[in-house]
Amino acid sequence: MKKTFLFVVMIFLGMSAIAQGTIDISKFPEAPEGYKKVVINLSEKRNENLLKIELTVGKEVEVDKCNTFFLMGNIKESELSGWGYPYYDFKSDGNVAGTKMGCVDDGKIMKFVTGQSKVIDYNSKLPVVIYIPNDMQVKYRVWKAKNKWITIK
Repeated sequence: MKKTFLFVVMIFLGMSAIAQGTIDISKFPEAPEGYKKVVINLSEKRNENLLKIELTVGKEVEVDKCNTFFLMGNIKESELSGWGYPYYDFKSDGNVAGTKMGCVDDGKIMKFVTGQSKVIDYNSKLPVVIYIPNDMQVKYRVWKAKNKWITIK
C-alpha cells in the first residue's frame, strides 16, 4: 500500500512539474568529461502538435569553398531513468569528412560544419537537454506543418 501511494505521489509531482514547465534539470546526468550539457527551454506556442524542432551539432572549421563537409557523429536519444524524460547525446571525435572535388579557387573559409540532425516533437513543457563535446555548439530551428492535409486520389 505504501509503495503504491509513493508511486502515485511521484507521478503526481512529475505531472505537476510538467504542467508548470519547471522540470528540475539537476535530475539529468552530469556531462561526462570533455562534454557539456546544453539546455533549450522552448517558449509555449499555440498548436504545438504542428511544430517540430530540428537539432544539429557542429563546430567552426576552416574548409575550402567548393566541397561539402559534415561532422562525423550522430545524436542519440536516451531516457531519464525513473522519469521518462528524453535527453540527447552527440558522440563525436570531432573528425570532419567531405566531398573531394577539385576546387578552382584554393581559398579557405570558416564554416559551421554540422553532424546529422535530429527532428523531435516541440514540447514547451520539457527542456531539450543535449550533451555535446566542449568544442561544439547546438543549433536548432522550428518547423511548422500546415494544418491542411493533402488527399491523394
